[in-house]
Amino acid sequence: MRYTIGGHTIALIGQNDANLAARLPGMHLFATDDTSLEEIRVVLDAELTLPDCQWHHRFGIADDIMECRFGTDCEGVYYYTFGHHGLLRFDARKPDTVFCSHLGDADLLRYALWTAYSMAGLHLGALPVHASTVVNGGRAVLCLGESGTGKSTHTSLWIKHIEGSYLLNDDSPIVSVEKGQAVVYGSPWSGKTPCYRRERLPIAALLRLEQRPENSIRHLGTVEAFTALQPSCPPALAREERCLDKLVEYISAVIGSVPVYRMGCLPDADAARLSFNTIYNSRHAD
Repeated sequence: MRYTIGGHTIALIGQNDANLAARLPGMHLFATDDTSLEEIRVVLDAELTLPDCQWHHRFGIADDIMECRFGTDCEGVYYYTFGHHGLLRFDARKPDTVFCSHLGDADLLRYALWTAYSMAGLHLGALPVHASTVVNGGRAVLCLGESGTGKSTHTSLWIKHIEGSYLLNDDSPIVSVEKGQAVVYGSPWSGKTPCYRRERLPIAALLRLEQRPENSIRHLGTVEAFTALQPSCPPALAREERCLDKLVEYISAVIGSVPVYRMGCLPDADAARLSFNTIYNSRHAD
């Protein structure tokens, strides 16, 4: 089964979990019959054994009910554990292939596929970014921020009050830099909002949101722009030196090609108008 996600072709190899993946929400929209290229191979239902690892990051998923770990073995091979339910293996020496043990659970499999794409995509210069993404005038704006800061609220205000706006993805669009231009793709990972669009668009700006008692916005310099984007990239990638080196290279390319803003905002129409007018009418806009 093959899928085109973020401009790259992913082949899911296996039977049980591959069939389950095909039934995940939105996946069918990214299916492809093109057999000419397989840039990422995800081998599902693999027989994997967890070696002794140095653990770099522990985190919770499923509302923190399940603890996951990210680490490396003595040869530098990466491992993710998903509680007691599964295991993912990635060897950076062979970055086109990811192995995942049998999961059998739809939600866990969706997260494992997102993780697999993050690891392989880092080597291809394409990453899922935690953002709510709104489109207007053929260009996209990625609203970044911690959970609960109002990303989805802000994009919904654009849709309501800025004519011609629509949602591309509400959780994990794929961002890459192609021929010097930052672009964003819809993906089959959209959080709790089922918004799955197989589209590719140039990025107008990145917008880091913070809740404030009044609306304000400012353009960020390089250092602040880096710290605005980095927390929205897959968090485990910043916990290991080799991943971090590639992540720095990736973030530098993105912020070098589009303006980045920080916005303190209220959940109101004026906030949407302020961000829209600043991004589309400022001297930083193309």
